[in-house]
Amino acid sequence: MHNIFAIFWRDLKRIVKNPMALIVAIGITVLPCLYAWFNIAACWDPYGNTNGIKVAVANTDSGVSLDGVEVNIGDLVVQNLRENDQIGWQFVDEEDALDGVKSGRYYAAVVIPTDFSEGIASILSDDIQKTSIEYYVNEKKNAIAPKITDKGVGVIQQQVNSTFISSVTEVIGKVLNLTDEELNKRGIDPVDKLLENLNKIDADLGQVSTAIDAFKSASLSIDDLLKTTQLNLPDDASKLVEDSQKTVSDLTGVINSSKSASERIGGAIGEILEIVSGQAGELENGITEAFDILATDSAKAAEELLKLKQPCYDIISLNNTLSTTLQELNSKLPVPLEGITRIIEKLGNSTAKQQAILAKIDEVAAAITSAGSAPAEAQKELLALIGEGKQAASDASGDFKATVLPQLNTTLGHLYDTLGDVSGLLTKAGDAVPKINSTLGGVSSALGHTIEALDSTNALIKTGREKIGGIVTELSSVSEDERWEKLLEIIRNDPSIASDFMSSPVEINSNSFYPIENYGSALAPFYSILAIWVGGLILCAILKTKVAEDDRLNNFKPYQVYFGRYLLFMAFGILQTLIICIGDIWFLGIQCLNKPLFILAGVLASIVFTNIIYTLTMSFGDIGKAIAVILLVVQVAGAGGTFPVEVMPEFFGAVNPWLPFTAGINAMRETIGGIYQNAYLIDLLKLLAYLPISLFIGLVLRKPVAKFNDFFTEKLEETQLM
Repeated sequence: MHNIFAIFWRDLKRIVKNPMALIVAIGITVLPCLYAWFNIAACWDPYGNTNGIKVAVANTDSGVSLDGVEVNIGDLVVQNLRENDQIGWQFVDEEDALDGVKSGRYYAAVVIPTDFSEGIASILSDDIQKTSIEYYVNEKKNAIAPKITDKGVGVIQQQVNSTFISSVTEVIGKVLNLTDEELNKRGIDPVDKLLENLNKIDADLGQVSTAIDAFKSASLSIDDLLKTTQLNLPDDASKLVEDSQKTVSDLTGVINSSKSASERIGGAIGEILEIVSGQAGELENGITEAFDILATDSAKAAEELLKLKQPCYDIISLNNTLSTTLQELNSKLPVPLEGITRIIEKLGNSTAKQQAILAKIDEVAAAITSAGSAPAEAQKELLALIGEGKQAASDASGDFKATVLPQLNTTLGHLYDTLGDVSGLLTKAGDAVPKINSTLGGVSSALGHTIEALDSTNALIKTGREKIGGIVTELSSVSEDERWEKLLEIIRNDPSIASDFMSSPVEINSNSFYPIENYGSALAPFYSILAIWVGGLILCAILKTKVAEDDRLNNFKPYQVYFGRYLLFMAFGILQTLIICIGDIWFLGIQCLNKPLFILAGVLASIVFTNIIYTLTMSFGDIGKAIAVILLVVQVAGAGGTFPVEVMPEFFGAVNPWLPFTAGINAMRETIGGIYQNAYLIDLLKLLAYLPISLFIGLVLRKPVAKFNDFFTEKLEETQLM
């Protein structure tokens, strides 16, 4: 032990007494920190300075006329980009844009085609055309810049969506067959007109609901009357006939007033079927729009497809509700109608089509997510299924109005006729009291079932009125200047009112665990650990590992030589690390939640790294130095300091857990972002686990390879070059 420290003190004295050696010692101590600091400072906040990346924008859009309103979405996009400072947008012509990308003056270029507005506006017509923005990028100029410019193009896509929605608001009056000019001349606000129509619809539904309530009230009165009649049937047939004629007369008046209500009930069911048909049509438009954006943004297309599953579920829910209502109504009629049974079957067919559409949407979305595109055949199959679903809903609606509703009215008419016949029979057949009692019981039972069916129908109408009332309330609660914005908000947030492409996107609430203030702080562990290893390589390049003997110190044992000179390497390594870590914290100002543990991780990493490099150099000479450099190269790529190892080739993922860099970087990251349980201690233990291996090589394996190392060195010296 005495000789070990004697070697160390002698080395220190020789350095201090020699001015040139002292200057070199100071240099090798300071040099690694410069390597770390320059790299950390250069990466401090690169994504906050992207406005220096020049991207050319060339707008050749010629615009489009939408029902007399001139719209140029390209100009509006350019106007919005001028206010965006996230990218250095350069507004030039197409020729200059393309030449600038090729020459390197611009990192990328965006060219808006001449038919851009026309293509987007085609969504409002029957002939929908796909349009696109041409994007050119110079990938040779820089490796990272294309990734940043790709995000910039995403900003343009958002601007296009926003601009399109605002343009649509200018032609809503046209869609309603009321031009802005006509409305102004007539002094009518489009939203006022819309509110007027909505209130009218609500009033009509209210009348239908009132008629249903009246029909229900009358039916309850009839039922009570029938039961009272049954209880008070006299023994005298003539008296019975007289009372029964009066009862039948009352029934006739009620049925007359109820026939009109039943027609309105049937009309309400027909309107609900038309809503189902309309939703099927909106689903078809949404699918078409999702396929239109597939070429430019496959992830967005898959997301939009999955959103369209909700309208399918809505249609299935309405089909099931209508089927249940119609089944109850048919079962409670005196004679079940075949037409109602047929409508129920068609609703079941419509539901089956929607279930098939749901399965196909999942299949196509999965294909887009995995491959970035969907087979053309799959797209055709999905569109075909949607067409079939739309046709099935339309068939059910048409059949109900054309066939079932007249049958229902006819059945009620027959019921009225039957009551008239009963009146005649009562007049002629005074001895039919027992049969009359039975007949009245059957009629009372049928009226009870009819009342239940009326309650189900009234519930559907109530739901529709609540939705209309909500829209009217929201539009009426804001000022006239805010009505258009509120209307668009309702349209975007309610997929049952407009097609899916105008719905608002899903909002994501981001929550960060262990937040880090800036990119430089996030990279500090990697560059600090890298600088510590580089410092060890510098030490082995400048300092000798062989220990010379003199008159006072001689006859060293191998382990004394090993540890005696290593203490010098370790001391320099710790000094290098202290300067690196302290400078990271107080000079650069990196985020560090636990400064002492950050410095401790660096010091332990220095002890392990310098020992590994020192052992390799002392045991294998120049070959050992080469091995240390190879280890550096592998660890820079495989330690996961910059990119996650999961995105790298399989080799780096396999070696990552076994690299000293990995443990050192992870330990420092814990002190910067926040320590999770005992993760910091585990990382330090993994780092120190390399020390026994290195000592075993330096103290035990060094002896067998000493002769080979001497032979190798001798042959290199013979060249007088190495």
